[in-house]
Amino acid sequence: MAEFDNMRKSLPVAYRTDKWVCDLLAAIQSLDDTQREQMLDITQQLFPGSMTWALAIEERDAGLASTGTLEERRTALIARWRGSGKCDVDLIQRVCDSWKNGEISVGFAKGVILLTFIGAYGIPAPAELAALQEAVDRVIPCHLASKYLWRWILVREIEGMTLDELQTHKISEFAFEEVQA
Repeated sequence: MAEFDNMRKSLPVAYRTDKWVCDLLAAIQSLDDTQREQMLDITQQLFPGSMTWALAIEERDAGLASTGTLEERRTALIARWRGSGKCDVDLIQRVCDSWKNGEISVGFAKGVILLTFIGAYGIPAPAELAALQEAVDRVIPCHLASKYLWRWILVREIEGMTLDELQTHKISEFAFEEVQA
């Protein structure tokens, strides 16, 4: 709006109040506003964290199925984008870092790729875990095995917790002995 006020003020005085000129400026302003909105929407489609309608196009180009929530789809796309190049621990770590819950440590021991969940306790939701496993399986060499290690609250750790701390955890986060999957 300010641009058109400036434009009108730059016109000769006789034209500033002319109905035809004012109507023309209003039409130009309406078109300009529409184009600015479209431009802002298109710029949002350039970044996976804010993609909406362009996400389906990017998924098709990346060979991904358009399933899951918007956040899960964005995470899968980021993982696919990051999952190119020479396969090493750093590449696998970048793919894991794209996972929305993050906090996964990637290591390699005795011919096995170890993916350790160092953030949240317990096993992630099945759909989220499946998406992560698919992204990791896509980048690791087929002759290498992968092993996922979860973090649990052990019964022996409960002694050091207050009741308030205990109430912040779900029962699925506890284990009676050390468990590895």
